[in-house]
Amino acid sequence: MEILYYCGLFFLLGLIIGEFALPIKSIMFRIREPKFYTHRDLAIKRPSPFIENLESGYINESERAFVIRDKKPRAPIHFLVIPKVRIISILDAPQDLIAEMIQLAKETAAQHGIADSGFRLVINTNPQGLQTVYHLHIHLLGGRQLKAPFW
Repeated sequence: MEILYYCGLFFLLGLIIGEFALPIKSIMFRIREPKFYTHRDLAIKRPSPFIENLESGYINESERAFVIRDKKPRAPIHFLVIPKVRIISILDAPQDLIAEMIQLAKETAAQHGIADSGFRLVINTNPQGLQTVYHLHIHLLGGRQLKAPFW
């Protein structure tokens, strides 16, 4: 009987924590949000971290874009598709470049055996879209069942 009491208590505690966790996350984001805009302004002024990549590190390449491995992978296969010239975000990119980058992502997914099983393409844009590197790039993720809605 005591076990049922504790199980019920932990269940109720879980419900209470679950109900409050989302609002707390939202409050924490709102507190930090102004810093994201400051970070954006500073990041745009700095050189792009992607420009330093050597061609020998390319996984794949097209005329105006290249693919590299993400340094902090969030999936077994995690590549970045990046334009060779710095473009701040997708909002500044010409449509034909976006199409070229997506085609390069599709080819890379096929080459690495994840086209049939599935993959995710992610483009973060500006602070509320959680963009932290201000050089347009597409995350190509796969190799396992990905969680919804993120990584």
